[in-house]
Amino acid sequence: MDDHYPVRSAFSVLNKVLDEYQNNFGERWRTMQEDNSQPWPYLNEALTKFQDPAEADKLLKIQRELDETKIILHKTIDSVLARGEKLDSLVEKSSDLSASSQMFYKQAKKTNQCCTIL
Repeated sequence: MDDHYPVRSAFSVLNKVLDEYQNNFGERWRTMQEDNSQPWPYLNEALTKFQDPAEADKLLKIQRELDETKIILHKTIDSVLARGEKLDSLVEKSSDLSASSQMFYKQAKKTNQCCTIL
């Protein structure tokens, strides 16, 4: 038994193979009196197709997609938060610049007052 292949997916593969067998051969197996070998290409196709457990188990496939989406969302949220921090920094610098420009204006106004008297 492969420790890396989920049990749920293995049972899902077995159920699909049994359903396909039933569709192809029906109840003929009940009347067989001896071992019989019949070519059945679906079995090889199924073994190849279901190497990936997500192909066999739709819930596992959906879970993988959700995990990938969650990772993308975390990255997006982190970048938005980083942008928010940068915006906060810009707002603070803008406020400092505004206060400095007001002080410069007042100082320039005082300096110009003495020049207008002459």
